[in-house]
Amino acid sequence: MKEKILETLRSLGFKLVQTDDENVYEFNYEGVSMLYMYNVSDEEFLNITVPCIMQVEEDNIMLVSALTEKVNATLKYIKAYIYGNHVWLSYERELIGDSHSEDKDFRKVVSSMILQLEAALRFFRKSKAEMEENSHGGPSDDDALAVETDETVETDN
Repeated sequence: MKEKILETLRSLGFKLVQTDDENVYEFNYEGVSMLYMYNVSDEEFLNITVPCIMQVEEDNIMLVSALTEKVNATLKYIKAYIYGNHVWLSYERELIGDSHSEDKDFRKVVSSMILQLEAALRFFRKSKAEMEENSHGGPSDDDALAVETDETVETDN
């Protein structure tokens, strides 16, 4: 499965860089660094993450908590969590059945995951700016971000 996922990412135009961990590969989409993390103990598990989107510090823990809660409560398929002293975004999916589908269909699955992660990062940043503005007494716009993902990711990277 690992090789099929790597081949799919390459076929979408991504240049994969293997990290110090032999099961973690970094790639970029629209300036956003993402990681494909192969799970050795569960070959049917696909995990793509956006690492280190915000540093967690003593003075911002309430903001971090509010942001991760908002992402987790609002967005489907995406989860925000603290790993070490940073917030990460992750899209996790079980591939039972998907791994045996046509390559075109599998490309759609992976493309959708990447697009959803990029949209989740925009949602996180917008929410963060709004929360910071509100903490200073500014106006609030509480609209959720709607994302269409019927397209396929293609990149020159």
